[in-house]
Formats: sequence, C-alpha cells, structure tokens
Amino acid sequence: MEGIDQNLAMVVVWYNGGSSLPKSPNGHELVAGTTKRLTTEIQTIVRLVEGWTDLRSRWSGEVVIVDSVSAMLLSRQPFLAKKEWNCRIVVLDRIVEDDLRWRTLIHEALHSVSVGNREADYRVFHGWEEGVVESLQRLYRPDILKHMGISISEAVFAEAEKEWIYEPYIAALHRLSAELPSISERTFLETLLQTPLAQRPAAMLAWGKREGNSPASFIRVFAEVSGVLRR
Repeated sequence: MEGIDQNLAMVVVWYNGGSSLPKSPNGHELVAGTTKRLTTEIQTIVRLVEGWTDLRSRWSGEVVIVDSVSAMLLSRQPFLAKKEWNCRIVVLDRIVEDDLRWRTLIHEALHSVSVGNREADYRVFHGWEEGVVESLQRLYRPDILKHMGISISEAVFAEAEKEWIYEPYIAALHRLSAELPSISERTFLETLLQTPLAQRPAAMLAWGKREGNSPASFIRVFAEVSGVLRR
C-alpha cells in the first residue's frame, strides 16, 4: 500500500465534490458519474461498517479510478482496489461495473476503520491485517448487500475467493478462532479489528491463554500460525 505519486496525477481520474478528468470531452460526464456512484456506494458501506464495529473510518472521501497501466505504476503489485496511506481509495477501472467490486469495496472500507493500521506496522503484521479484514468482508457482505437492496448469488463471490491470495491468513485465523469455542467468529474478528495492529499477536496470545479451551493447545496452534500471519 503506497501513496499516489503526484507526478502521475494526469493518468488518474478523481472525484471529490467536483472533477479533474483527463479524458475526452465526451467521456467526462460518464467517468465523473461512475466515480460519484462508487463514492456513494463506499459511503453506504462505511456507515454500516462503522455501526457494526463501533469504529470510525479514516477514509478521506476521495475515490480514484485508474487503468491497469497506471495501477502498475502506482503499486509494486497488482490490485483491484486499495486504500492508500493518504486514505483515499483507488479502484481499478475494469471492476467498476463488475458485481465482484462489492467484495473489494467492503474490504477497503474495513481497512479504513482498522485500528492502528499504519504503514510500518502493516509491513510487519501483514497477515494480521489482511486476514482479519478479508474474513470480516466475507461475513459482512451478505448483510451489506441485503441492506443496499442488491441481490447477487454468493456463488459468484465464492468462485473468485476459492484460491484468493489471502486464503492462508484466513485459514490461520480460523484455526485460532476454533481454539476459542465460546467466542463467535464475528466477535473474534471484530475484537482483532478493534485492537491496534501491532498489538494483535500479543493480545491474541493473552486471550487464548485466558479463555482458550486448552491453553496448551492454543499456544501450539498460535506458534504454528504466527509465521504465516507475519508474511
């Protein structure tokens, strides 16, 4: 996750109550309309996420749409959408009309409320952030779409998520959650989201020792998954 280089301003499209669109005159209204729609969609998602997590979003309110060439210039790895460290959300143009955009927008909205998600800590505790956010995205998504009056088969998302890059993080967190049978998965994940990122491993270890079904079993599982969650 990296900030947008100001020297690349002419290859992005952005909307923030107005527009500065380096497109042909005929394309201005279409691009501005799409960006405004995305902004409204994210605003709705953020309001719901804030209500469920009791956390406040740091999203700046800006949405940036980029093409695939610009996306590769802005990041060292491919992405569909990302919350920049300056707290605006960047979306790849090829997903803006795709049903799969919902999973991506929810994911980025969750990053915006995640406590202690700072660049330095993110690089060290990558899995503790991405695993928590992606797991909650999947839990929240049906309720978010229902609230918004959107009907999309979960099979559409399941196919895309079958071999998702963050699957090892999700599996690691699921193993930890299973060691706390008295805690629902949702409460487990929301508690981690509400814990400062750099403190999540220590807080998780203490939690497991205190409330785990078997402290010895929890410590063993924690040791096995810790390396995965720090990749």
